[in-house]
Amino acid sequence: MIEVKCYKDIIKLTMMGIVPNRIIKMLKEELSRIKSWSDEYNEVSFTEFHTDDYDYGYVALLDGSETIDQLKSIGLSEGWEGIIPEVAYNYYFDNEKWTKIIVVYNDSYSMVFYLRNSNQFDSYVTTEEDNDMDMKEPF
Repeated sequence: MIEVKCYKDIIKLTMMGIVPNRIIKMLKEELSRIKSWSDEYNEVSFTEFHTDDYDYGYVALLDGSETIDQLKSIGLSEGWEGIIPEVAYNYYFDNEKWTKIIVVYNDSYSMVFYLRNSNQFDSYVTTEEDNDMDMKEPF
């Protein structure tokens, strides 16, 4: 599990090279969106913004190997089984499937999760983005 709470987290992910560049771009957009709701008076720059200072939620990347304790640490007390996402999208690129789900906990806190190669939320998917790939799901 990788938590993305600030621009430095995105830079670190970029340097590690463990997620596709398209995901990096999407993470920047997500973090920017979270900043716009959280920092409505624009008190800090995007590069200085940290979600812990505002407590409106953040982004997490998951690969399916997370333990129940890890899931509980990000608010998923019942694991994945108790989750009904507000929305789900599938994206296909770099020979992988990425599912983005948004989970709303209450009226002021939500999380965005990106799941790598997961079919768990396919029944909630509202759109699929076929990006540069003719992929047959290997999972």
